[in-house]
Order: sequence, then structure tokens, then C-alpha cells
Amino acid sequence: MLARIRKAMEKRDEGFTLIELLVVIIIIGILAAIAIPVFLNQRKKGYDTQAKSDARNLATLEETYMTDYNKYVGAADIAAVKGALTDYRPSANVSAVKIDLVDATGTATEATGTVAYCIQTTSASGNTFVYNSALGGLQPGTSATCP
Repeated sequence: MLARIRKAMEKRDEGFTLIELLVVIIIIGILAAIAIPVFLNQRKKGYDTQAKSDARNLATLEETYMTDYNKYVGAADIAAVKGALTDYRPSANVSAVKIDLVDATGTATEATGTVAYCIQTTSASGNTFVYNSALGGLQPGTSATCP
């Protein structure tokens, strides 16, 4: 009996069948189909976090500028912001930055810049974030704009 089993084991070819290989490939495909959208969503969240972080960093620079020069900076684009706030280095995935001067109610003003400011950043994912110092900081929502 043992000799027969041993002989059957010796004759058996080792390796995988075509069906086994196809099942493994299908399982890997299903896992990839689940993982890739999750990964892309995490990248968008990272871009959004960079934009929020830039808005907060600019708020800190605005307050520092106010301490030194007794006024806030209002600038329409990244180049003007970098010129006025020399310590600002934008994140790679933040595509637009705008700083407007606002009054105590958070609406746009042409004042001398001694009341408040509104910072608007746009991430590479297309979401816009607003930091309004008159309204208490970073505003909720991803499509807000400065007044």
C-alpha cells in the first residue's frame, strides 16, 4: 500500500494549473481595483491639507507683519505674497494664493490693512480654503472664497 502511494507521488508533476494561475490573477486584479481609488483619494486629502497648512502659515506671517509694520498685507497672487511676506514658501501642490483686506465683519474693504485679512488658497485637487481673521480663522467648506 505504501509503495503504491509513494509511486503515485513520484509520478505526479509539480506546478500550478492554468486555472489556479487565472484565479490568482483575478484576485490580484480585484484587490488593485479596490486599492487604486483609495490611494488617489488619499492624495487629494494630502493636497487639501497642504492648502490648509499654507493658509495657517500665511496667517502667522500676517500677524508677524502686523506686529512689525502696524498693518496687514493685501496681495492678489502668489508672486505678490512672496514679495511682501518674504518668509513665505508655498507648498508644491498649492496652485493659487490670494490675500484680501477685510473689515471687522469679514467683508472686503479698501482700508489701510489694520483691521483684518482674508487668505484664500487653492489646492491641486481644485478645492479652495479660506482663512478669515475677522470670522475666527479657517472657514468650513471647500469652495468658499474671500469676499
